[in-house]
Amino acid sequence: MHASVTSLLRPAIAFGLALALTACASLSDTPTPPPKRLDETLGAATAALVEANPILAEYGPLIPTTMVDVDDLNRSSTLGRLASEIVAAELTRAGLQVREVRLRGRLYVEEHTGELMLSRLTPRLGIDQGARTLMVGTYAVGEERLYLTLRIVRVGDGNALAATQLSLPLTNDLRAMLGRW
Repeated sequence: MHASVTSLLRPAIAFGLALALTACASLSDTPTPPPKRLDETLGAATAALVEANPILAEYGPLIPTTMVDVDDLNRSSTLGRLASEIVAAELTRAGLQVREVRLRGRLYVEEHTGELMLSRLTPRLGIDQGARTLMVGTYAVGEERLYLTLRIVRVGDGNALAATQLSLPLTNDLRAMLGRW
């Protein structure tokens, strides 16, 4: 009897091992999803920011400024300019009143940098452009990741009404937009 039980168990054990090995092989063969793109990540973060802070719509119009390098607030890049454009588009899509200031000549715009928000110009810029809020942001480059922060700031007193942060794997695409590598 013992031999017949063992002979019945062997195929069951073999089948179980084969099933387990197949599962392990299929897990290792599963391709990892590609990293999220800048536009996808910023779009989702901006949508979540607006959803979490519905009061933002009451503080329009808003002026988007160029995201700047956290280590040098007078420097930006293609990445900083594009990130600001993406966020401005998402804020507009969410129903906020976003003012396009490049249509006027009274904003500090530096060639190859973008619309920079210097703290001493913030109140004057808001008044000059009729804005109640500004979108400001920074980015920092790590060894393997890009970190971004985004804030919606009230012009009158400089208080942040909403903020978020995010990070992305530092891909060759992002490195190219940073212009450093």
